[in-house]
Amino acid sequence: MITLTGNEKLKKSELDALVGLIKALVYVRVSTDGQVDNYSIESQIQRCINEAKEKFFINENEIIVLVEDGESGDNPNRPMINYILFLFSKGIGNKVIFLHPDRLSRYLNLQQQISHEIWGMGCDLHFVEFDLNKDNAESMLNFNIQGSIAQYNKAKILANTKRGRKTMVNNGKIPGLNRIYGYTFDKDLDILVTNDVEKEVYLTMVKMILNKSSCSEIARTLSKKSIEAPKGSKWYQATISRILRNPTYKGIYYHGKTEIVQKNGKKTKIDKAPDEWVGIPIPQYIDEATFLRVQKYLDDNVKGNKNSGRPSEDYLLKGLARCGRCGSSVSSGITSKTKKRLLKYYSCTQKTKKSFEVGTGESNPLCRGRNWRVDNVDNIIWNRIPEILKTPETIIRHIVSNSTNSGKLDEIRHQKTVLEKEKIEKKSAVERYLDLYATGYIKTKQALDEKIGELNNQIDDIEKDIIIIIDTLKYTDVEVDQIQLFESIFEKYKYVIESNLISTNDKKLLVNFFFEKVIFHEDELEIVLRVSDYEHLKGSRKTK
Repeated sequence: MITLTGNEKLKKSELDALVGLIKALVYVRVSTDGQVDNYSIESQIQRCINEAKEKFFINENEIIVLVEDGESGDNPNRPMINYILFLFSKGIGNKVIFLHPDRLSRYLNLQQQISHEIWGMGCDLHFVEFDLNKDNAESMLNFNIQGSIAQYNKAKILANTKRGRKTMVNNGKIPGLNRIYGYTFDKDLDILVTNDVEKEVYLTMVKMILNKSSCSEIARTLSKKSIEAPKGSKWYQATISRILRNPTYKGIYYHGKTEIVQKNGKKTKIDKAPDEWVGIPIPQYIDEATFLRVQKYLDDNVKGNKNSGRPSEDYLLKGLARCGRCGSSVSSGITSKTKKRLLKYYSCTQKTKKSFEVGTGESNPLCRGRNWRVDNVDNIIWNRIPEILKTPETIIRHIVSNSTNSGKLDEIRHQKTVLEKEKIEKKSAVERYLDLYATGYIKTKQALDEKIGELNNQIDDIEKDIIIIIDTLKYTDVEVDQIQLFESIFEKYKYVIESNLISTNDKKLLVNFFFEKVIFHEDELEIVLRVSDYEHLKGSRKTK
């Protein structure tokens, strides 16, 4: 029996080998919407397999189990539902087994659309806990009623849960929360109570920061004193900063600062406006004036640290840069300010992850050494691109070699087919959301736009990928004597680059196409290209 979870997919060779051997698919999903359904993954799988054996005489080695990972039943674009349709299109299985219709969907319209799509492919769906016959009017009526009931129950449970949480908050109770250092959550009373030991540690942090200790020094001191850290056996500099930034210690816990919404079928956390927060009194450790003084010292520490900053997206080597000293990844975000401008730097990620072992106070090993200016490095890397494009026949030869040898050409064509099918599926998902809006299930135009916006972006990306594949297939389908045609194409690329008409994102795409990785040494860059024929461009480049 084959089991696929999350985004796992079968290889092309595996798909070809399974045609005619697999007779049924089993789909299982645990609710993510808060319903108490008592359907564990294991129990669903076992009951569906038993049904396949007893009712259809199908053995376990003739079944593929698809486990949906963390997806809501009202998501029309679930990966494993889409993969069921893909497997059917490849002739793998002709039946899918669910435990119950609400595993397929808790929304009637979506239940109908998916089931009719399966039937339209000449395949069937079967439920362990529901007798369905698509050719029987009474059975279909019951199926639709079942979908309506599931939809009603879901809405009712969610409404009751929301109302119950609101009532608790109005009564000064906290309906569950993540751990807050310094407090203990009393599960019987649903309130935060003082943790005397951790309160003293917190007040020690406050006293030390006001005496101009850094967060790193505080973390080292607590570790040397063998004070237990919130998680694990290490005190992190970032943990100290996060605790001291938390306004909860002023005596008010705010409930409802964020909410979970469905976006493109995925649960997404969004911030709510402060006037929507509900304040719940809890034990107070510091007053407003002291809290503001703490924030000022923290801000001063940040301003005084030239190596501070958030990771930046405005650099070419995202995901490609490695540190030659320790092998860790390198990212951008470190900055320094000169009289003329702000300079950004590449820095090893192991340079700033400061933590201290509880009991000894020893710090974790840090990567020590220089940072590298982003503008200098990016110029070195980008200047390699025109050199590469001077010999387009090398690129073409590389593309043809990778595409025609060892079945690569078939693989590219298969990829195009998969993308075209994925595009159709996502367009269908957009139509489903439009139906939900038309029927009133999605209440506002804004909510609709949020749900279909990401899907439309994904469709645009797929269309771009398909265009690239079509161009690649054109390259691989011609004879070598047509190399001049390719040279003219690359001349256009060169013109765009030399005219500086190319965006940063497009630059990143080109860099990722040609470069496998760039290793940062103290005074030079080690450049590794994906196209091995460019030997004259490989090697190192000075960074000073």
